[in-house]
Amino acid sequence: MFLKRFILIITILTTSLFASESFWQKLIEVEDSYFNTENILELIDKDSNRTISIDNNSSRLTRLDTQFKSFSELIHLMKNDPYSLDVNRTLFIDFVKVDQEIRRLTLKIDTNKKYNYQQAVQRDTIKLNALQLKKQIYNFFEYLAKNWTLLDKEVIEKYIADNQKQFHAIIKIQKSIKLYNSVKNQTNSMAKNIQNNFFVLSKDYYFFDSLLNYLKLNNNLFEYRSLSNQLQLDNLINYINKQSFAREATLYLRYLKTDMGRLSLFCIVILFFIFINYLIYKRLYNYFKVKIEEEEDDIDDILLINLKKIRIPVSLLINGIGLQLALEVLHYPNSLEDKTYLYFSLFFIIIIAYILMQIIENIFFIYFHHSNNRNLTLRTELINLILSVSKFIIFLVAILIAFVKMNINISGVIASLGIGGLAVALAAKDTLSNFFGLIKIIFDESFSQGDWIKTSDIEGTVVEIGFISTKIRTFDNAMITVPNEKLANTSLKNWSRRTVGRRIKLHIGVTYSANQQDIQNAINDINSMLIAHKDISTPEKIDTRRLKKHYQKSNKFVSLDNKLGIKSTLMVYLDRFSDSSIDILIYCFTKTTNWQEWLEVKQDVLYKIWTILETNNLEFAFPSQSIYLEKVEEK
Repeated sequence: MFLKRFILIITILTTSLFASESFWQKLIEVEDSYFNTENILELIDKDSNRTISIDNNSSRLTRLDTQFKSFSELIHLMKNDPYSLDVNRTLFIDFVKVDQEIRRLTLKIDTNKKYNYQQAVQRDTIKLNALQLKKQIYNFFEYLAKNWTLLDKEVIEKYIADNQKQFHAIIKIQKSIKLYNSVKNQTNSMAKNIQNNFFVLSKDYYFFDSLLNYLKLNNNLFEYRSLSNQLQLDNLINYINKQSFAREATLYLRYLKTDMGRLSLFCIVILFFIFINYLIYKRLYNYFKVKIEEEEDDIDDILLINLKKIRIPVSLLINGIGLQLALEVLHYPNSLEDKTYLYFSLFFIIIIAYILMQIIENIFFIYFHHSNNRNLTLRTELINLILSVSKFIIFLVAILIAFVKMNINISGVIASLGIGGLAVALAAKDTLSNFFGLIKIIFDESFSQGDWIKTSDIEGTVVEIGFISTKIRTFDNAMITVPNEKLANTSLKNWSRRTVGRRIKLHIGVTYSANQQDIQNAINDINSMLIAHKDISTPEKIDTRRLKKHYQKSNKFVSLDNKLGIKSTLMVYLDRFSDSSIDILIYCFTKTTNWQEWLEVKQDVLYKIWTILETNNLEFAFPSQSIYLEKVEEK
């Protein structure tokens, strides 16, 4: 399974390595984009100390940002595809034709000087300088592509400075600008040739000058970060290549730009990390599994599930590290493409962020479980909120790190978020309302997960209070999802916020044929029975020590009985004369608030009342009518 996964990843990344863009094509695109005729005229004005308008200056600064980004991409392309530079015939330059043209122009210049054709000399001199500059640009990049991994920082800095000094000595741009200004308004063929040659020269001149200035300030682009280079694998690779079995294979492998030494080390690294992955994925997992099951805790199953969630990402992380190192060995001494490094970095960021989220979730769950075992009062929805915020912070940090890796300006992203914040807020106003509804529910303590609540539309048990909505399980076992904003701003009953007391309220009807004294005796007996009943709440049966404990925690001037939900009212009275019965009111509260226990207590009370009525010669009344027939005198 893992071997197939490795082969798939290797195939994808290896394909991306050889599908890179041509360096010289990229260079021409950069020149055409940032050093076209319009931009050159602007640079001429700058070199001529002419005033540039504020608007133009502002747009130029914006253009410089994208220009520098293109320079960076160009250098990365050079490092990642050094073989494409070492070609004498490219879109940028054809060495055979250029050398022929240089010799021809040199002869023309000497001839025109003899006949004192000044404009012809100036025209050909500008063209000659343009060709010489093209050769210097080519040689500059071709040398760097071959040697940048072997050069230290100081040598590269000196190489850049020497090239800039050299081409400035050959090309006198101010003199060329002065000549262009003298003929720019002329329309004859000689003037047009001078203008065309000047723009060809200026394009390469300003491109090369700007690039060298950028490289002097950003020479860290040439830092060689390959891990395989730091391991100094030269001797080992050379030793393998000198072996008899490797010599013949290397003759064929050179067409793939590798050799037997690097390919052998590539396979060794892959096999090594497969072995490491096996130890962690199989052996270490089984070790932790046995340790968890030894504890005989009721959270074993959840811990094992979380361990499985981390198991695969850790395996992928190890595979990714091994694959990156193996590819670096395969490309030694050249480094991988920056694009490939970016792919690996983003992959590692995603995996590590996911692992951290799972670890945080595991820590929260274990802490919450132990806190409940210590009888600490923790609201599950508050724990879930903190957990969700922690995960979001990890996700946000991962996104910002990914932006940095992709060379995206974070300050620009934050600024754009500020600009678009109003639009986002308007578009997501319902989502924000629900989130603030969650905050209100938590701090108002109107209900918690597991509470039995009732609104005008819904009744059931709260299953989960989420960021956006609350899930409620109805008593017919249906799941209802309600927006937090609606629950936070509606009247609701919370039947679970009762510490002592669930009400029993009923009327007992006896017949009108009952004796008044028997009814009074029954009322007294029922009252005494309720007071003596162990499961009926009375003030004497309430633990006052617990009240004092809660009182010490309460800083508000409120009725403690009402705040905690403690009811102990007990009343038994003759209540009314109904159509068919004399009604006795029985009003009391059970000590329990559990529904099933309440039903059992209520049943016991009803049986005892039944017995009391029979003892006092009373009968239960039921709806009935008496019909009286009046005698009518017959005629």
